[in-house]
Amino acid sequence: MKEIKVFLIPQPGAKPEFLASLQTVDPSPAVTAVWNDTLPDQIVLEGYTRDGWAWKPASAWLSVACVSTDGRNKLKGFKGYLKERAKSAYGRLPSGLVWVVSYIQPKSSGSDPNRVECRIALDRSKIPGCTLQASTTTTAAAAPKQSAPVSIKPAAPSRRVGGSGLLGKLVGAQQRTNEHVAVSKAPNKRPAVTAAAASQSNAASTTPSASPSSTMVNSDPSAAAAEKTIQQVFADFRQSMQDKMLDFNLAANDDKLEVRVSLAQQQMGLPHAEKSSVKMDVLKYMVYEAAEEVNEEWIAFKEPSEFVDEVVFVIYKEGAAPPEVVEEMSKGELPDEVRGQQRAIQEDRQRAAAAHEQRHKSQMESQAMSMMRAEDDDEEDDLEALNTVKRDRRTIADYEREKRDKKRRIE
Repeated sequence: MKEIKVFLIPQPGAKPEFLASLQTVDPSPAVTAVWNDTLPDQIVLEGYTRDGWAWKPASAWLSVACVSTDGRNKLKGFKGYLKERAKSAYGRLPSGLVWVVSYIQPKSSGSDPNRVECRIALDRSKIPGCTLQASTTTTAAAAPKQSAPVSIKPAAPSRRVGGSGLLGKLVGAQQRTNEHVAVSKAPNKRPAVTAAAASQSNAASTTPSASPSSTMVNSDPSAAAAEKTIQQVFADFRQSMQDKMLDFNLAANDDKLEVRVSLAQQQMGLPHAEKSSVKMDVLKYMVYEAAEEVNEEWIAFKEPSEFVDEVVFVIYKEGAAPPEVVEEMSKGELPDEVRGQQRAIQEDRQRAAAAHEQRHKSQMESQAMSMMRAEDDDEEDDLEALNTVKRDRRTIADYEREKRDKKRRIE
């Protein structure tokens, strides 16, 4: 039985990341034939959906019990992610095949972290209520073939207004749009056409593959691609944060995730008037929300920075946050009035502590002075009593001589 590698696209336009290597454990002949002969060696899960066609029973689906053989243990977190959000992951192939991993798993698959049940439909058109279109790989490959032969160069330099950049293309497209609008408003009158426009229309008439609609589309291919809306920016950022948190949850050896957010990068592609609507506070809320959706016990912390437009958010798993981060998060964000009151209380406590320390220092100094005075008094008493009892150092001859002298004076 062959192994099928399943990949997951973390965000639209990103490179697929490896999820698991699956092998079927269903011994039925129908499953074995489809698994070995029909399915490719790789499946890419490109998106999520909550629609009923992905999880409701239907005859078009073939349920296959699979087990992971790569040993990375990513299926447990992936199934938990789908179950918490009530989403189903799907992937398409150009042949019309649809591969779905539903958030509804049987008990046998739910108890085993390396086991998952997948749903396979060989023809997406037979799935009731399926809204999926053809695979994006085929449309992307066919698009250059249609647009390649439909490039019309202007016949006169007067059409190039404002240079060959984006502004020139926009102005040129606007002029052509005005010409078509004038023709549509006055169908019975022939509008005045410049020599350049006449030569361009003659060139278009001689080229069988060119049409007005194709000319309008190819005149400014970069203008539509560069335009973005605030809703698209927020949706892409929210999806990217959810994917990062999901990957972080699957990484069993990682306890810390750093998310660097640049405000200028998120505002790129928006009109100048709408850039001010994308604020760092909104992006911060989305990062915290994505972390809380995956695990409520995680701690999301904003690192202090002197820059306002570039911020680093750190996500800690349960029990991995340093004590100073936990203490800082426990304080929370208080109103200015409460902060002022706490600051005043803290200053009063500091003043009281300083006064108490000063009093204690004064008492210690006074005690030291009194002890020094007592020692000085003791030393004076010792000096007064010094040499009161002397040792008689006279010899016997001196004593006899003094005795004779004393007797002679008496006589």
